[in-house]
Amino acid sequence: MSLAPSTFYDDQHKNINIWWQGVLFLAVFFAITILLFSVDQRILADEALWAKPIKFEVSVVIHFITLAVIASLLKPATRSGISWKAMSYCAVAAGIFEVMYIFLQAARGRESHFNNSTVIESVMYGLMGLGAVTLVIASFYLGYLLFREYLTTRNQPLQLASALGLTTGSVLTLLIAGYMSSQTDNGITANSIEALRAPIVGWYLNGQDLRIPHFFATHMMQLLPLYGLWLSRKNGTFHGIVERRLIWATSIFSSIVMVLFVLALYTR
Repeated sequence: MSLAPSTFYDDQHKNINIWWQGVLFLAVFFAITILLFSVDQRILADEALWAKPIKFEVSVVIHFITLAVIASLLKPATRSGISWKAMSYCAVAAGIFEVMYIFLQAARGRESHFNNSTVIESVMYGLMGLGAVTLVIASFYLGYLLFREYLTTRNQPLQLASALGLTTGSVLTLLIAGYMSSQTDNGITANSIEALRAPIVGWYLNGQDLRIPHFFATHMMQLLPLYGLWLSRKNGTFHGIVERRLIWATSIFSSIVMVLFVLALYTR
């Protein structure tokens, strides 16, 4: 299955699509943030000041690329329809808004999350939550569109895998992120700070860090489509067997995420 050129361009092949425009815009922010990270050694909330902007920039870029590639599996009429185009513009705007605000707060030496110190910061934190929900709705809606099209043919494992990854990952992400945002702080205690931490991502490895199940819930949107791509490359695989494998993979992965989530809640 060829995903180009619809992965990168609109149906007239004249303009790069909105998802890749968002990726290019964020790539500039990423380059600037890396430069600032190399010269600004300030610490905020027990980690390097510019670590959070970098992680969010990478995460949003991965999300944009994922939706850009997977959306190319849709029929051209669906992909160019007003509903998906409108959702795409809203989601890209929301993702860029989040990254820009996190970047700005880092530059000011201020927290972007769980920060209600001023009226403006409280409003902006609420808007960030709305932006995050918009991103999740976009991925869920794309999964729904793919599943609806899959049911007409039932012969594209990648379509089904993408639909399952996007819808299930979106629901789990909304559940975990919704709980996290309902708290008054990030829940990191003195015991957490003394615990071992994972390199690069900075997770606390004492079981209390809700960022771990959040990460795996969100990245179901990439892992399940990759598994579906592998299955689609296997010659002669009967679609019924593929469906069962994908459903089992979704169930197992979802169970792991929920175990990590419950463990984090129980050990706090």
